Amino acid sequence: MTNPEVRRKILEFAYKNYQENPYYRITPGEFKELLNVNLKELHFNIVYLEEKGYLELQKPVEGSLFISARITARGIDLVEDEYQMEILFPLQKGTVQVQINVFKEFDLIVDKINNSDVIGKSTKELIVEEVREIQTELKKIHPSYGRIKDVLDKLRKRDAEIGQDVITVLKNPVISQILTESAKKELS
Repeated sequence: MTNPEVRRKILEFAYKNYQENPYYRITPGEFKELLNVNLKELHFNIVYLEEKGYLELQKPVEGSLFISARITARGIDLVEDEYQMEILFPLQKGTVQVQINVFKEFDLIVDKINNSDVIGKSTKELIVEEVREIQTELKKIHPSYGRIKDVLDKLRKRDAEIGQDVITVLKNPVISQILTESAKKELS
């Protein structure tokens, strides 16, 4: 399991526990059992998540690195933002061939918007403009994760269904990898 996958599982586990009992803290033993990793690997990823502000650690006076952990509000926001979670902590890593022409998928989304009887004309124009803006950004040599995220957030507020369609396209492994690299550069 890669470090991003370990971190994702830690956050998802902490989130699930928080939903059941917001004051419950997860012990190192529980994390080790869930993740099937050694203590060194666990500590490396736990401290990373703490320093990013996604986890809160209860630390001992002496001895081990931490006694227990729970997710922070920032961590909850990240887990609940499916798009950002996939970019920062992707489940799959490696080279994967593009299965279909991603940019044609954006054209299909634009067609769906233009053929919709539910979306008003002025809103259609704004939504199409935002979809095209994301498509244009992705065509750049170094697309901006932050710019795409900002436009996607606006798009999702205007029309959640179209926003979900765009997220589906952005989850293409090749696009996801490009955005992961961009996010790492922009967030570091």
